[in-house]
Amino acid sequence: MKNHLEKEARQVAERNNFKINEKIYQAYSKPTRRFRNVIFSGIYKKKPAIFKFYSEERINDEPISLKFYNKINRNKLLPAPRLFKYKILSSASGWLIEEKISGRLFKSPLNRNERKKFLNLFFSYRQTFPKKSYKKLTLVEQLKPNEFHLYRINKWLKMANEAQAEDGLEIIKPEEFYSRYRKIIKLINQEFKNKKMIFCHGHFKPKEIFLTKDRKYYLTDFGHTKMYPEGYELAFIIWADYLMPADWKTPYKKWRRGVLDWINEIRPMAEKLNIKNYNSLIKASLAERVLGTILADIRAGSQPAFEQRKRIKLLYNLIDELI
Repeated sequence: MKNHLEKEARQVAERNNFKINEKIYQAYSKPTRRFRNVIFSGIYKKKPAIFKFYSEERINDEPISLKFYNKINRNKLLPAPRLFKYKILSSASGWLIEEKISGRLFKSPLNRNERKKFLNLFFSYRQTFPKKSYKKLTLVEQLKPNEFHLYRINKWLKMANEAQAEDGLEIIKPEEFYSRYRKIIKLINQEFKNKKMIFCHGHFKPKEIFLTKDRKYYLTDFGHTKMYPEGYELAFIIWADYLMPADWKTPYKKWRRGVLDWINEIRPMAEKLNIKNYNSLIKASLAERVLGTILADIRAGSQPAFEQRKRIKLLYNLIDELI
């Protein structure tokens, strides 16, 4: 498969005097069969640097969001890489050259001590990060929180529908799925009708935190910064660290402990952040993430059919326990 995005990225890097050492990451979209971004490490003005070229299927202004964070950030515990140069090509594409941060702190799924460290960093970030956006809101960001969640779920359902039509495998069976689906939709409408949308980093997860040799933490990946419903980030943490990374071969009674541990360990931090009605909020927020995991991450993913069925079974059990 030809990667035209990488070819263009290399040309742009060369024109801007970025010397590529190696390709360190690339993202591919299975539904649209196209590469979304590519990242290189190298040298820029005699300094170790990162070059990222992106052409997403969604609105993305990562360089602007990184620039904004570095400008307003009062959190000395969690800085971000310096931005050296960038260009916005469209609402969904562009490139940036940023400081290279060496090191990595977390690997999912986290153990108890690592979860504590991570939550301390999240608490520090959320204390200083603004709740209102600095930029003009998109149409989707102006939806009510329950409408925002339903918009996302409809997109995921479309992805799963197309995947199931393409391979002809009825991995998601209507008689098993739709009763749970409707319960979650009802729960979301009830829980989020009076909630607010707040400004978020949008991708705050273990993989985006770096710890350098001189013991400094850095927050990376500002390509998802926008307005999200209250509670979104809390459920996102559990999704990113556990729902997909955890061992899907584990029996449900053992597997569920990781989810419940996260819920319980987030609770004290949520209280410190004055998040109201945490128990009902995390239940509804996590239910939305579980639907997304079933429809987008698993059914529209690339796992073998037997693995998809096993993963979905675990999540059906979790839905039944949550609601």
